Amino acid sequence: MKSKIIAGVGIVVLAIALIFAMKPKSFDKQFEKMMSDMNSYILEGNMEIAKGEDVKTYAVEVGYKKADKDFFKVTLTDKELNQEQIILRNDAGVFVVTPSLNQIFKFEGDWPMNSPKPYLLQSISDIVKGKDAAIKEEKGGYLVTSKVSYPNNKNFDHEEIMFDKDSKLKWLQIYNKDNTSELKIVFTKSDYNAKIKDDYFKAPTVLEKSKATSAITAADLPLYPVMVYDAKLENISSMNANGQTKHVLEYTGDKNFTVVETKKESVKETQTVIMPGEMMDALDVVGFYDGNHLSAVYDLSLIHI
Repeated sequence: MKSKIIAGVGIVVLAIALIFAMKPKSFDKQFEKMMSDMNSYILEGNMEIAKGEDVKTYAVEVGYKKADKDFFKVTLTDKELNQEQIILRNDAGVFVVTPSLNQIFKFEGDWPMNSPKPYLLQSISDIVKGKDAAIKEEKGGYLVTSKVSYPNNKNFDHEEIMFDKDSKLKWLQIYNKDNTSELKIVFTKSDYNAKIKDDYFKAPTVLEKSKATSAITAADLPLYPVMVYDAKLENISSMNANGQTKHVLEYTGDKNFTVVETKKESVKETQTVIMPGEMMDALDVVGFYDGNHLSAVYDLSLIHI
C-alpha cells in the first residue's frame, strides 16, 4: 500500500514537472529574443491621429535593416490630401523627402532613435520589456498594456499593443489621461527578417512631382498654435516679401516666442537642401531646430517659430 502511495506521489510530481517543462517562455522574453535576432522588418498599416474633433488618416510603411549604422525608412501618405512624406536614414545621413514641394532636406542627427515612435518595432520593444508593461494572453495572441512617455506628444498617456501568437503586430492604440484615443494603427503587414534591397533606403535625386492638394489656402492663414504654454497672443501682423505673404504671431509669457507662417510653393526642379541643426518629428509634422528657431512644414505651409 505504501509503495502505491509513493508511486502515486511520484506520478503527480512528474506530471507537475512536465507541465512546467512544457510551459512556453513568457511573451516579453520571447519578443526580446526575437528582436535581438532580427536583421530587418517591413511594417505596413493604416494610422489614425486625433486632431481635436477631426481624425487624420494615413497609410504608413516602415522599413528597417541592420547595418553599421542602422537603416530606416518611414513613408506617411495623407489619404485625404494625397500627400506623401518620406523620412529615411542611410549611411549618408538623414533625409526628409517631400514630393509635394519637390524638395529633399538632408541633415545629420540620431533620427529615429532620438525619440520613441509608435510605428517602430524598436520603440514597441522598449514598451514590452518596460517595468510598466502588463501582458495578458488572449484568444489569438497577446495584449500588452502600459503607461507611456512620448516627449514630442505630451497627450499620450497609456498604450495597448496587440500581437498574434507569432509575435506579429496586429494593432496598437494610444490614449490620453481621459482614456480617449489619440492614435491608432491597424497593421496589414508585419514581415520580420524581410528581404530588403539596399536601394530601398537610397535617397532619390529627382522626384516625380506629386499631385497633392492642400486643405489650407493662403486665405486660411494664419494658423493658430493649439498649445501655447500659458503665453498670450500680443500682436498679429503680415508683410509681403518676394511676392509671398508672411503672417507673424507674437506671443508673450514665461517664454516669449514668435510664429511666422508662409504658404509654401513647389519648386520646378528637385532641390536637395542641407539643413543645419536637428530634425524633430511629431508623427505627421516634421520640424528642424537650429538651437534658436524651429521650422516645420504642415499641409504645404511653412511655419517658423
